[in-house]
Amino acid sequence: MMRKSLSVNERMVLDLLLERQSASRATISKATGLSKPSTGDLVVRLVEAGLVTPVGEVSSAQRGPNAVHFRAVTDLCHVAGVEMQPGRFVHAVVSDLSGAALSDVRIPQRGDDPVETVAEAVAAACAEAGIEPSRLWQVLAGTPGVVNPQGDMDFVSGHPAWRAGQRGRLAARLGCPVALENDVNLAALAEAESGNAAGIESFTLLRLDEGIGAATVVNRTLLRGAHGYAGEIGLAPTTGGGPLGSSSAGFQSLVGSAALQEVLDGLGLDGTSPEQALRDDDPGDGLRAFRREAARRVAVVVTTIATVVDPHRVVLAGTVGTAGAERFAAEVEELLRAESPLRTEVVASSFGPGGVVRGALTLLREAARESVYGIGAVAAPVRTWPELRGP
Repeated sequence: MMRKSLSVNERMVLDLLLERQSASRATISKATGLSKPSTGDLVVRLVEAGLVTPVGEVSSAQRGPNAVHFRAVTDLCHVAGVEMQPGRFVHAVVSDLSGAALSDVRIPQRGDDPVETVAEAVAAACAEAGIEPSRLWQVLAGTPGVVNPQGDMDFVSGHPAWRAGQRGRLAARLGCPVALENDVNLAALAEAESGNAAGIESFTLLRLDEGIGAATVVNRTLLRGAHGYAGEIGLAPTTGGGPLGSSSAGFQSLVGSAALQEVLDGLGLDGTSPEQALRDDDPGDGLRAFRREAARRVAVVVTTIATVVDPHRVVLAGTVGTAGAERFAAEVEELLRAESPLRTEVVASSFGPGGVVRGALTLLREAARESVYGIGAVAAPVRTWPELRGP
């Protein structure tokens, strides 16, 4: 793929066409503030460069000939956003420069090697989109655990097979560049871009699932930490006893799905999962008791976060975090306000289980466009996010 070198005005026109799908010269001129002659010249150059194409005439409400509409050519580059959860599933989506999903594949992990399942899911998503995996500009895989500053795996609690060297293995298996990123960081990016953290200067996304994790953004900048361990709150000890850095003695043992299942079992509700209990619209006494306990436990974690970084808002994500939607988030916030001086807002995620892949595709879309066009977006996001890591 040849890298173009565009002017600021050319990139501005492309961004407009990518946003609106198609537009006439007159619409482009009005929206960008460029003169009609300049707009006409820009469109001609972009068509000659293969970046824009006419899509036919559209009837005009005014007198005169119908206006020719143009659209950005979006199949110049393809990317794949992936969420992989070792031992559970892989979710892969292929997109082009428009950011629209061309395919969507989710498969359970098969066998003991997570790399093979990721490769299988990406290959299936590529087949559905009609391209070869080797033609992908990049694959960005969101994964639990710590991704080190070199962009490879450093640590995943409970999954020794998902270890250092996985990025290289996956790139070799697919024949295209691969980058890894922490899954909670990507989910936070999705919320910051167009979800319940959009426009919020400082927030924390708290993922409550089989495992737990957090991603904190302060002044619109992701806090990654010196070694990538920022947000691994499941390892933070809840008491002075037990081994340090162990999920068995950390917040994982308080609000992980297994810990919440133990609460249900103790209430005689062993046939009910935490997700079911939080979703139930007509709970009995036992489920109400569980919800109170679950809200209190989550409030403990939110309190710990709030007293360290004091975010404006905490977004609850993950299968447990979103099961009760805004109702459960409100219960957690009410506990904070009733029993502490904290005024942290607590809300549910906008995207449910798709947040990780959505965040990956957002990051890939902007990076791929800059690579193809040779210039960043004119209206660049004001937030600061880490660049893609990896070859």
